[in-house]
Amino acid sequence: MSQAVSMNPRPDLPEDLERIRTLFLQMCVRAESMVGQAIRSVLERDPHLARGVVAADEAMDDLEIEIDGLCVRCLALRRPGGYDLRLVTTVLKMVTDLERVGDLSVNIAERGLDLGTGPGLEPGPELAEMGRRVVDMIREAADGFVQGDPTTARRLDDADEAVDQLNRASFQRWLGVVAQYPDQAERAMAYTSISRYLERIGDHAVNVGQMVVLLVEGRDVRHGG
Repeated sequence: MSQAVSMNPRPDLPEDLERIRTLFLQMCVRAESMVGQAIRSVLERDPHLARGVVAADEAMDDLEIEIDGLCVRCLALRRPGGYDLRLVTTVLKMVTDLERVGDLSVNIAERGLDLGTGPGLEPGPELAEMGRRVVDMIREAADGFVQGDPTTARRLDDADEAVDQLNRASFQRWLGVVAQYPDQAERAMAYTSISRYLERIGDHAVNVGQMVVLLVEGRDVRHGG
């Protein structure tokens, strides 16, 4: 009589999941840092800060690739189910948002390098406020993930509306500046680009918050779901 052999396909699942969580949180910290440093480089006209953001993007890309590889391996070899499966699949989506935050931070820093090369209009108060708010949003999204708090999504929605309003105010401000000072049009347009990048960063933070709801409650709240 043959003896059945017990096979456990998931002996390393807890270790893999913990590694995925750890790397994801590292990516959150890096994203928050890059955004804060990028907006400071603009406000303070600091090329050293700006170049630091550009250099940091490679590490963000490397983290995304490593996390993607771990998640795919976990799905293929560990066969997670339930909450564990949702953790792996939501992290796969969230790292894409964080990688985009890194790219947008580089865009802001590069605009800062251009703006810091000569005299001209200084950034308006809206950019400083938007920068502060989107940094807080990324931190809020990461805390929601750590705490398993689905109410994070609602708070991020509210914060994003405030950022959207600031972006609209900034756009109107710089349109008026261009009309009054045509020679400053290039700088004004650069500031409107930075404002738009910050608004998009807020959108990515909202996406992460929505994934926290899916992770914790199994509900997909994207697109009003």
